[in-house]
Amino acid sequence: MTEPLYRLADATLVEPLVQDFQAWWMTVAPMPASLHLQAYLVPLLKAYLQTPDFHAKAAKDPMLSGSSFVGVPAERAEEVRALLQRITARQEERLKLAEAFDTFQNQLLAEAKGQSLEPLYSTLPDVLKGKVELVYDYVNRPSMRVHEGLLYRGPHHLTDIQSLRLRRLKADAERDSLLTTPRLRGPGQVDWKVPFHDERLDRLFSLDIEPRPLGWIRDVLGDAVASDAELLPLLSEAPQALPETWTGATPRVRYVGHACVLVEWKGKSVLIDAVVPVRPEAQGPLPRISFAELPRRIDYVLITHSHPDHLDIETLLRLRQRIGTLVVPRSSGALAGDYSPRLLARSLGFRDVLEPYFYESLPLPDGEIIAAPFMGEHGDVAHAKTAWIVRTGPERLFFAADSMCVDETTYRDLRATVGDLHTVFMNTEIEGAPHTWMMEGFFPKKRDRKLEKNRRCRGSNCAEGLRLLELVGAKRLFNYAMGLEPWMEHIIGPAATPETPRMKESERLLAAARERGLQAERLQGAQEVHLRA
Repeated sequence: MTEPLYRLADATLVEPLVQDFQAWWMTVAPMPASLHLQAYLVPLLKAYLQTPDFHAKAAKDPMLSGSSFVGVPAERAEEVRALLQRITARQEERLKLAEAFDTFQNQLLAEAKGQSLEPLYSTLPDVLKGKVELVYDYVNRPSMRVHEGLLYRGPHHLTDIQSLRLRRLKADAERDSLLTTPRLRGPGQVDWKVPFHDERLDRLFSLDIEPRPLGWIRDVLGDAVASDAELLPLLSEAPQALPETWTGATPRVRYVGHACVLVEWKGKSVLIDAVVPVRPEAQGPLPRISFAELPRRIDYVLITHSHPDHLDIETLLRLRQRIGTLVVPRSSGALAGDYSPRLLARSLGFRDVLEPYFYESLPLPDGEIIAAPFMGEHGDVAHAKTAWIVRTGPERLFFAADSMCVDETTYRDLRATVGDLHTVFMNTEIEGAPHTWMMEGFFPKKRDRKLEKNRRCRGSNCAEGLRLLELVGAKRLFNYAMGLEPWMEHIIGPAATPETPRMKESERLLAAARERGLQAERLQGAQEVHLRA
């Protein structure tokens, strides 16, 4: 009798956690994680414990989307209290690092006025010594440049508090906010204590495309699974058809959702801003592409920037064994918040990670991938970000993400250098979060905030978008990354409605583009993207 083979069930969700909070760059990269913990997560949990009923209700209120509320029922408040105690104990060194950084940053700003910084090294707190360089910019504004690679090798990079939580997802709405709500363990869930870089993750996630015997799966998970009764609901014996490699004469473009797009060309595949959903038991009418529908090998994954709706550690870990090269934006390292996505990726177990400079290219058959400037969107704060051009034969696709047309010369030069960008993917997210969104820990607490009020993390409005399309010679516009898919709500909140500013701006941009003769569409839900002549 043939032994049955099992794959991961369509509804099986695997969340990477850092001490029960979902993993994203602000909980994994050592310096950002330390500052975020001190300035945001610990105060947030303390606030919840003062009024757990209020937090639990406010977290479910769509009108308060984007606010800082913990969505844990009040009856589980003692579990949150115990979690806070574990966090402050195990991440004590991170909290000390953050406190020292904040204190010394204020001292630096008060004392450094252009004179030599050498005497200040003796006043550095012990926890910062050897980990930062004191520098000025060219107008004598001081800052600290972090030796980030060292932090990944020391006590502030905590792989022992990393884990994976496996469970069946009944509906997308089950998922609480990635940013504010810890994942307390519930019934039917498997908690696997394993660091993210561990090669056993590749064995587990190979089950998305290659079924295995139950004993093989038990061996991978080890003592995380007490019995087959815990494991079997997460698995399926149902066969599935995997996609064939695309070898058509024209590029095949598939929209996965939000900012995630798959381009296939002459046997190669390129996935941009990989955020891929599972299929919950009740998934609604909107089509979706999940892990088994993606190519067996993904030659390149391109990341535009680190916001969690574009850089999703959950998706990257699940696809790691199928990805040839991960391509990330290049960091300057000049600011503590301008962390290195490359170092983050290496800590996640990726071996082949590239961070090209603008205008550098990577090869495709009769094509290439070109790193392009990504202007605006981050509230004028230096941050690693790159837009991408994918050329397939004579066709160029420009993945602009949340770009703003703040400098026309940038796009004029881009067209003059690489040629017309025939197809543009961009959004109209004009509201934008404040420039300090989730990054308050990097900013001095004592500062003049009056002039900061008009700095937003926004994309292009209609006029800016139209000008960008004109400058790059676009024939097609695909309005994407609009927050319309239900599987994105745990990251960015409830789906935008027709009355939201971004949707009204989208309608204006699409109508104006069509008046100019462009193919102009808004993307929502998984679909084939047709590039009309």
